[in-house]
Amino acid sequence: MDSELTYNINDDDAQNVTQRNGKHFKSDIINHWEDIDVEQVKVVVYQNGLEHAFLSFDGSRTNKTNWFSQERLMNSSYSDLMTEDTQQRGYYFSIDGYAPLHRRFYVNKLWDGCPNDSGWLLVSEGKSGFCSFEPENRLLILYSSKSTFMNGVEIKTSTCQSLASQADICSTPVQLAFNMFCYTLCNNSKAETNLQEKIQKLEKELSVKKKDTSNYKRSLTSAPDDRFSSKAMGLVGALCIAIVVGFIISLDCVSICKKLS
Repeated sequence: MDSELTYNINDDDAQNVTQRNGKHFKSDIINHWEDIDVEQVKVVVYQNGLEHAFLSFDGSRTNKTNWFSQERLMNSSYSDLMTEDTQQRGYYFSIDGYAPLHRRFYVNKLWDGCPNDSGWLLVSEGKSGFCSFEPENRLLILYSSKSTFMNGVEIKTSTCQSLASQADICSTPVQLAFNMFCYTLCNNSKAETNLQEKIQKLEKELSVKKKDTSNYKRSLTSAPDDRFSSKAMGLVGALCIAIVVGFIISLDCVSICKKLS
């Protein structure tokens, strides 16, 4: 957690919260935290480019890890978080989290056996697989989708699904490091229409029958432009017009010469 490594600091894609790209971002500013006079810090969970949860902290006189605490919490999308009892078994609120199970950015309410463990936020490094909501070898970010805490199983079911499971994935993921993401599950109650069917229906509605076009109707009473007889008639007509115009001009020239003489 104390690493001074930076990630993709000159890569705009890595800072994009609306498009998945599998790139982790860590600014070099974090390595100079105590020198830049930080005033406030905001942690935000995005899905589909929209803010779904947030925690705002007082960042003054802090280092790069201790700002993340209940004591410094100023505001949050969770109405019960600021007044939570810190003496309960399993309460956590820290970036380091619970190291033995590799739970980081851990904001937890209670431990009461895996099915009943409750909290608000968890970044699972996927190295323990201790509970079903944090499967091994899957890096996940789990958060309560309500305005209050949820138990871990509810969070996993209603909020996140790892990239490794392809079924019923409907949303843009919450971006995390490497190539693992969390997805909102599909709402299977909504009727789904095949995209190809939509395209075919639209093409049918926008298409115009050949017999309804003005070119087709004109072709019924007009000679096709590419017929030899049509081209010949056009050339003869143009030649006749040129001869008539030339004859008129020559008469005018003769008349003018007589007057001048």
